[in-house]
Amino acid sequence: MPHDLISIIIPTLGRTTQLEALLASIVSSQYKHYEIIIIDQNRTLIVAEIVRKFNNVLPIEHIKVCFTGAARARNYGLQFANGQYLFFPDDDAELFPETMALAMEYLKSTGAEVLFGKCVDRTSADSVGIFSKKSGYLSLKQHETMFIEATMFIKKDIFSKFQFDESFGIGTFYGAEEAYDLVLRMLQKRIIIFYTPEVEIYHPQKVINHSEASERRRVFSYRCGFAHLCVKHKLYYKYFLRLLKVIFYIPYTMIAVPRKTRYYLSELLGLLTGVIVR
Repeated sequence: MPHDLISIIIPTLGRTTQLEALLASIVSSQYKHYEIIIIDQNRTLIVAEIVRKFNNVLPIEHIKVCFTGAARARNYGLQFANGQYLFFPDDDAELFPETMALAMEYLKSTGAEVLFGKCVDRTSADSVGIFSKKSGYLSLKQHETMFIEATMFIKKDIFSKFQFDESFGIGTFYGAEEAYDLVLRMLQKRIIIFYTPEVEIYHPQKVINHSEASERRRVFSYRCGFAHLCVKHKLYYKYFLRLLKVIFYIPYTMIAVPRKTRYYLSELLGLLTGVIVR
């Protein structure tokens, strides 16, 4: 087994062209010590043909499962991983040629057990959030804008002790914040976590159409996750700050931008439901 092998665990559901683009980007990686574990949550065999296209150029293990949930899929992939490090890109992400090589350099030079980078779009602007422009170690006081699960490189022995809380994340009632929960739990145990904006991964921007029902369902689910996180980790100030912002913003939308009102009402409902439903 190669030294410093990276196990790339990819949960996938409902995406084909994006998954194919991700695998093509891995082919071009400067870092060659890796294996790929695809956790296929599709009910059909739509991924099998894609895997066949890359079998001769990539070391892929294709695992078909009968459950859904991104956090559960990432945890499930652990049992098939042979690498000393794990990496969990989204199935609509893409790697740059230098992504994994830079990540390994930073892991070794910083002494970190976990490394986070940032997501960017085709114009190199931050995507899926706003990220810190400065590198640094995460702490319980300083970690905002310094992590996202799609960029996480983590030592296998560390991940095996913590794993994702499977009640969080896409495919669950609490549809977000699995990475935030994991980071807080690791920081509480003094795990060394480093962030650098130098390690980049492509991820498309999330374009929000406030009037679409799908976006209202998503913000409801995400805010249920946010509320659940705040209760679990006693982040009451963070919770009430967001709650008050939404409450005061809704009357403004009713007058100025009525098409957004139902979106923020959905967010408010998610914030309240995430606290009530256990």
